[in-house]
Amino acid sequence: MKILKRFALPLTAALAVMLRCIFLNSRGIQYDDAFSIFLSQQTLAQIITGTAADTMPPLYYFLLHFWMAVGNNLWYLRLLSVFLSLGGIVFLYLLVKVLWGKEAALAAAFLAAISPLQIYHAQDIRMYALLQFFQLIFTWAFIKIWLSFPDHAPKYWIILIVSGTLALYSHNLAGFILLAPFVFLIMQRSWRLLKYYCGAGLVMAVLFIPWALMLPGQFMKVQRA
Repeated sequence: MKILKRFALPLTAALAVMLRCIFLNSRGIQYDDAFSIFLSQQTLAQIITGTAADTMPPLYYFLLHFWMAVGNNLWYLRLLSVFLSLGGIVFLYLLVKVLWGKEAALAAAFLAAISPLQIYHAQDIRMYALLQFFQLIFTWAFIKIWLSFPDHAPKYWIILIVSGTLALYSHNLAGFILLAPFVFLIMQRSWRLLKYYCGAGLVMAVLFIPWALMLPGQFMKVQRA
């Protein structure tokens, strides 16, 4: 039993890899997949122009652009999301471990590993696995800060700001997860930490300004559609 517990996380990771790689090359291309591939083949400037006329930020397309420099086989293109999904499982494990201990973290990682929804988006040539990856890092960093405030390491603020900003550049709805700690801290009446978090939020907002300028045009397109 002790041996099983010792290797539970590596076995869960192996199971997650296996389930995500099944049918990786045979799953059909959908419209959104084709759009991602086409846009990512363009120059970085063209990607920015193309995403400004679409509904999402450009970070995933940038990553896929450089990923495609190595190869453009279908299984290889999907592999980017597979790796991001696996990274999400790692930070889900770390997040739950901080809150409820190792056994709960292993259970959460296992459920994520076998979740059909998780497997589906791990094979998408889209930004959803990327969004989840950065949101889980962001949430983990916030929990680390909250549990140890004010004696936490400053590096967690850096991780929180970087991951939060990258989440914003991954999906236009990422801002909702960034509001969650704000609401939580108000409910907890943790005013001092709330002040620090508002400062971090301001930094993330400033870093997001270059793309925020594109949002009105994107929202108008969604309304027209």
